[in-house]
Amino acid sequence: MPALRGAVAQATGLTVSTGELITPGIAGSLEPEFAMLIAELDDARYAVSGEIARSPAGAGEPFAVNLIVVDAQRGRSTDLISRPLQPGDVTAAAKALAAAVADFTGAAVSLPAGSAGLFVSSEPGDAEVVLNGVAVGRTSSLDVLMLRPGRYDLEVRKEGFLPETRSVELRADDTSFVHVILTAISGGSIQLSATPAARVYLDGVREGVTPLTLPALPGNHTVRLEREGFQTEGFGVLVRNYRVTRVAVGLKPIADPLVFWSEARSAVVSIDGVVQNGAYAAGLEPGLHHFELRSPSGQVAVLRAVPEHGTFELDLANGELVPLAR
Repeated sequence: MPALRGAVAQATGLTVSTGELITPGIAGSLEPEFAMLIAELDDARYAVSGEIARSPAGAGEPFAVNLIVVDAQRGRSTDLISRPLQPGDVTAAAKALAAAVADFTGAAVSLPAGSAGLFVSSEPGDAEVVLNGVAVGRTSSLDVLMLRPGRYDLEVRKEGFLPETRSVELRADDTSFVHVILTAISGGSIQLSATPAARVYLDGVREGVTPLTLPALPGNHTVRLEREGFQTEGFGVLVRNYRVTRVAVGLKPIADPLVFWSEARSAVVSIDGVVQNGAYAAGLEPGLHHFELRSPSGQVAVLRAVPEHGTFELDLANGELVPLAR
C-alpha cells in the first residue's frame, strides 16, 4: 500500500491520504457506492477501494490487485481494474495501477463542440454511451451530439450485457448514425489489452488476440498471454456479476535489444541474408543489419541500425524499426 500510494501521488500529482476513518469492509468492497462513501468520509473528490487477492492455481502470478476508482464530484467510476502482483516486485504492480488511476483522474469530462453530428441508439435501450472515455449520456434520452470532426472511440455499455466498442469517424457538416445491438451475458466480462498484442487463453482455452472482451462467469479465472519473442504472462482475474474487469499488460521481451514483427505476417523476413522462421529476430546483436522483406506486393531491402537497448517492431511494409510504446 505505501508503494501504491506513492506511485499514485507521483502519477497524478494529487495528495493521497491513508483513509484512517475507513473500515476494511468498505475499503475492500469493490462497489462504486462504497467508494463514493470513502470519498465523502475523507472529504475528497477521488477515492479508491480494492483488495489484494490470491490468484487461482496455475495463474502464474500468485496474487492480483483489484480496485475501482470513483470521482465523487462528477459521479463517475471505473470498471474493475485488475493487475497481477508478484510479492518480490510490488513496484511494477503499483506503477501499472497508478497509471490506470491517473488515466481516470486526468480524463476529460467534456468533449469539444463542432459541426460533426453523432446519434447513437442501442438494443436494448437505456445504455450508457462513452466517447473517448467521457460519459455523454444514455441512448434512450441522448440527442444528436455535435462534436469536433475526427475519430472517436465509442463504447456502449449496459449492466447485464457485453460492452460494445468501436471506432467512429465524424465528418464536418454531416451526422453519423450508429445502432448497437448488445449481447446479453450471464456473469461478467473481462476486457484484455496487451503491449504488444498477444494470444489470449482463458482457463486454458484459446479465445483470440488482444484487444479482446470476453464474457465470463463470476469468480476467479486464469488468463495466459503469449506472443513469440516475449515472456508468457499468466495471472488470475476476478469477475463480478454484470461488471467489466479491465486488465492491461505490458509483455516483457526475452532479449535486449529485441526486434519483432507481426505473427500473422504477410512477408518473408531475412536479416543479413538469413531467413527468419519465427516472429522475432533471435540473438540479434546491436549495430547495422540488412533487412529484406519479400511479399506478393514486392520486395523491400533496407539497412537499419539496431540500438543497444530497446524493443522494436519491424514494419513489414517499409522496413522501419518502430520503438514499442508502453
